[in-house]
Amino acid sequence: MKKVCVVGLGYIGLPTAIISAQAGFDVVGYDIDVDRVNRINKCDPVIQEPEITHKLSKVLNSKRFRATAHIEQADYFIIAVPTPFNEDKTADLSYVWHACKTVASVLKKNDTVILESTVSVGTTDYLARILSRETGMQSGVDFFVAHCPERVLPGSIFKELINNPRIVGGINQESIHAAKQFYKQFVTGPLYLTNAATAEMVKLVENSSRDAQIAFANQVAAMAYKMNLNPFEVIELANKHPRVKILNPSCGVGGHCIAVDPWFLIETFPEHTDLLKKAREVNDQKPHAVIKAVQQQVEQWKKKNNARCTVLVLGLTYKPDIDDVRESPAVFIAQQLAHDDIDLIICEPHIDQELCMQLMGRPSVMLAPALQQADIIVCLVKHSIFSTIDKQLCASKIVLDVCGLFYEPRLQEGQEQMYWPANNTFYQMYFKETV
Repeated sequence: MKKVCVVGLGYIGLPTAIISAQAGFDVVGYDIDVDRVNRINKCDPVIQEPEITHKLSKVLNSKRFRATAHIEQADYFIIAVPTPFNEDKTADLSYVWHACKTVASVLKKNDTVILESTVSVGTTDYLARILSRETGMQSGVDFFVAHCPERVLPGSIFKELINNPRIVGGINQESIHAAKQFYKQFVTGPLYLTNAATAEMVKLVENSSRDAQIAFANQVAAMAYKMNLNPFEVIELANKHPRVKILNPSCGVGGHCIAVDPWFLIETFPEHTDLLKKAREVNDQKPHAVIKAVQQQVEQWKKKNNARCTVLVLGLTYKPDIDDVRESPAVFIAQQLAHDDIDLIICEPHIDQELCMQLMGRPSVMLAPALQQADIIVCLVKHSIFSTIDKQLCASKIVLDVCGLFYEPRLQEGQEQMYWPANNTFYQMYFKETV
């Protein structure tokens, strides 16, 4: 039985370890966070993901998986550590280099090292050189190195780890073959085989493309607000064209990929990424525009009512129906509003109270009483649970809906479909001077 060591037990590493154990490998998960290791061994996955606790329990009970804070020898090493960026927007690969040197301490002949973390183009080849220098062995001959970027959606990770196509990029053909032998044990989607640098660039291009598409949607929204039009209706109608598929606007871009990965390309190719830089600028500016819009409405409300204003923020995560707040624009918006002279209340059903207190200095409140208390409602994240909101409770409120929570697409059938009057229900156009 082949042994797998997964380095990094976060949003990607732990599910990958569980899937590998289910596929029949003997799996050890290594993480430098001792508390995380202990919690995982007690069947607390730390992260939220459908079915993860049940799946973790099964592989722990089967003795095919365990977590450890001490690196062990293995046949396959899967590096799945974070790759954030620095304050100057350059890639922070320190976690990768630490993982590389840790793996080198136990690497033996014929082992395979697979880097799944998103990295700058050229990183995998450099990692292979470091491993050769640290071990005295020749990469691609004595041991094998490949890059296989993850491409999963939070909330569907287990399904997508198995079903999605994977790009397997090796430093040479022998490394491609070695990595392929690992993934073919559980991936049912096609495996596309290439060199490491191409695999690295593919991942970065995928997420940069999404970033540019979101930036376009946010610019459509900005233009619509200027003309007192509903951007969600404009986009719905534009998408009636058979070759047009515009995304919906949001309060900004967050997460561990889309808000980060374009900077890896911008750093590596500064002369060829003008569009990517502009898209990042547009998306980074959106939270500031939302904050300014809320502040303007607070001031108007105070003048009219001569009282202290209560603002309800709906959602803190970076996308709907997950618990992930990494790089979340909603968190940034809420934190900035918390400094204002208002009573700020938060409703975020997908994160625990400890994290909410850590982020906001206050707990998340229940939806129904929060709606009752609020004078201004700011819809930042389109969680499914928010679709149950009784709109009558909002009729007397100021509603700033930047995620389309209250937008209802027209579903008429037939050749002629009426879009008059414009669909502005519970959609306050308060961005004319700010976006």
